[in-house]
Amino acid sequence: MTTLPKHERYKRRICACLTLVMCSTAIMAADRTPKKFEMPFAATTKDEALVWQKQVRSKLLECVQLQEPHISLEDVPLDVQVGPAQDKGTYTLSTASFQGSNKTGTRREGLLAVPKQKGPLPAMICLHGHSGSAQQVFDPKTLYYGMADRFASGGYVVFAPTIRHRKYAAMELWNLMRAVEVLLTRPEVDPARIGVAGLSMGGEWTLWLAACDERLKAAVVSGWMCTTEGIFSVNNCPCWELPGTVELLDVADMALLIAPRPVLFESAERDIYLPIRFSRLGFTRIQAGYKIFGADEAARQDVFPGPHEWHGTLAYPMIDKVLGGRAAQVQPPNP
Repeated sequence: MTTLPKHERYKRRICACLTLVMCSTAIMAADRTPKKFEMPFAATTKDEALVWQKQVRSKLLECVQLQEPHISLEDVPLDVQVGPAQDKGTYTLSTASFQGSNKTGTRREGLLAVPKQKGPLPAMICLHGHSGSAQQVFDPKTLYYGMADRFASGGYVVFAPTIRHRKYAAMELWNLMRAVEVLLTRPEVDPARIGVAGLSMGGEWTLWLAACDERLKAAVVSGWMCTTEGIFSVNNCPCWELPGTVELLDVADMALLIAPRPVLFESAERDIYLPIRFSRLGFTRIQAGYKIFGADEAARQDVFPGPHEWHGTLAYPMIDKVLGGRAAQVQPPNP
């Protein structure tokens, strides 16, 4: 019998281990993914699709309500407070806070950027991910590449809240809706031209906010869109598993609650949290769904050869086209 060289035996053992891990992961994903969803997208006409949207959106809000009771603005006013403005060249930047959706007096902090030009202006909510902050989405040295700065420099009023990590990410939905209200208090903002963009958990929050709040006219979901099976196939934080929603519909189907409004999904080929083959599969389903809504071109995917990070190449032109800003024309900041 021929004895293989030591390095060859080692290489084969490594390959065998990797194969075992991949098989185990696939089995785990298959075991955790519901065999049948309760409210999958199965519409064949626009009217059926609109009925599905209304029913699913109502059910999702019900699931959030069970974990985090909604508190109206009448019961707890927004009470926006804005700090002194710092000159950032083409815009001013201020700290800003608002009363959160709670009765404990807990406020939510953020940064507010206002362009130095006459309104009404388009506006963006910019959302950070796990362990992030409002400051990070303005910083060109982070994986957000200064996206909030880019939008502000391109003529958008920008509000970037610092969002707390909760047991379930969707428990922040009411506060995200209040963040939209913060923009609506600004006289510079055109209420008909507000969008949202976020990376990672910020992408998840973007998906929830755009799906459940139709005041958002465009969205960029970066580093989140995938199928349920794909998310389960790797060791992701379980905070996305809001009780009652995993069995309800595939994560990719949830994006169809945004239709027919424009949405862009950024998918990195080397994303370790969202395997690209599942992100491609998810987008195929979303494309088919948008076609039912008669909005074939309104959903796009930007697949790029990078890791889990903000890309922006298609995002800025898309948001500009829908909301009327100039972010795509801005020279990217030096990291």
